[in-house]
Amino acid sequence: MHGRRPDPKKIEVIKQMPSPKDLPQLRSLLGLLSHYGSFVKEMRSLRAPLDALLAKNAKFKWTRTCEECFNRAKEILTSDLLLAHYDPSQDIIVAADASNYGLGAVISHRYKDGSEKAIAHASRSLLPAEKNYSQIEKEALAIVFAVQKFRRMLHERWFTLLTDHKPLLTIFGSKKIPVYTANRLQRWAITLLAYDFNIQYRSTRSFGQADALSRLIANQSAQEEDRVIAAISIDDDISQTFVNTIRALPVTAREVKESTAKDRLLKQAVSYIQGSWPPR
Repeated sequence: MHGRRPDPKKIEVIKQMPSPKDLPQLRSLLGLLSHYGSFVKEMRSLRAPLDALLAKNAKFKWTRTCEECFNRAKEILTSDLLLAHYDPSQDIIVAADASNYGLGAVISHRYKDGSEKAIAHASRSLLPAEKNYSQIEKEALAIVFAVQKFRRMLHERWFTLLTDHKPLLTIFGSKKIPVYTANRLQRWAITLLAYDFNIQYRSTRSFGQADALSRLIANQSAQEEDRVIAAISIDDDISQTFVNTIRALPVTAREVKESTAKDRLLKQAVSYIQGSWPPR
């Protein structure tokens, strides 16, 4: 971290994360500890009292010891052990996941030694209408939420997008959007055309960094900028993609016009088009 403190906004999601209330939420938390335990050994040592709650015939009882382990895990997640500042020279990974009531996302750097450090975390509760989405739509919404949330770090650069929902590889992994895709998914796929990425599948068991954020979510309403995700302005994204394409063209419209005016055959063709074609 080089003496710099992490941006409070980027770690607020972790600091506000509530303790698990049931076994599914506990399993998500353990997935988070397992994922980052690969890089920080202490994360693994925090599992023991939590794993005990999964024992056969064990009652789910969140004890003071469990709470202490949970709070220590959050301290590690928001420390320089697992948090990094954005570095444009490093590879970027964006992981996004959805539960029945929330979205979770994390943008991370992956280093040459295989380790990962989070740059920022994000989550929000689903809006009432979004809770009625099919699971594939919720998972797709999580991806769009993540990309839009971290767009300033993703614009005009290559990154890897991770999902634990395999059908999205076909929908978001090709520039040719499947014609049979539902309208909402088609709109989101068009939105993602403005970004340069490859999408990869990870099993839910290996997806702890985003899964926990979508399930262990504090009671909160979606911020105004996040509500927009549910009804994204597709025109803006398409316009930006068009502008970027025009800028990348090898010649400009003015250069084409000037060269045409100097070419005898092209000048004649233009006169025919603007006037009338000669008789046969």
